[in-house]
Amino acid sequence: PRGTTRQASTPRDPDMRLLLLCALALGCSAFAPLPSKQQLRPTGRAAAASSIQMLRVCDITGKKANNANRVTFSNKHNAYWQYPNLQTKKFFSPKLDRTVKLKVATSTIRTIRKLGLDETAAKYGVDLAKF
Repeated sequence: PRGTTRQASTPRDPDMRLLLLCALALGCSAFAPLPSKQQLRPTGRAAAASSIQMLRVCDITGKKANNANRVTFSNKHNAYWQYPNLQTKKFFSPKLDRTVKLKVATSTIRTIRKLGLDETAAKYGVDLAKF
């Protein structure tokens, strides 16, 4: 019949209502908010490894990057970092009677060659047993 309005049909069967409710709940879960970065972080050893950053610091002297300016011909100043020349090297410690792997600046390598590893470590107050 023309001119009559139809009302939305609702399922009368209780099983059909339950099925419709489950379908609606599953459809809405697709639009759930994403987990935060805190929840996405790995746990255990992987979490510890991701938080560790390699510092460019000499293990013996503590030399680290120096902030400097690169000056152009037009006298513009551009800040940049002057990093120490670090090398990873194994040294033998007579006091510990074993080799020690250190990340040291090349200037520190010269000092170690001059004074010896144990004396250089004592000069800068470094405990080689930690390496």
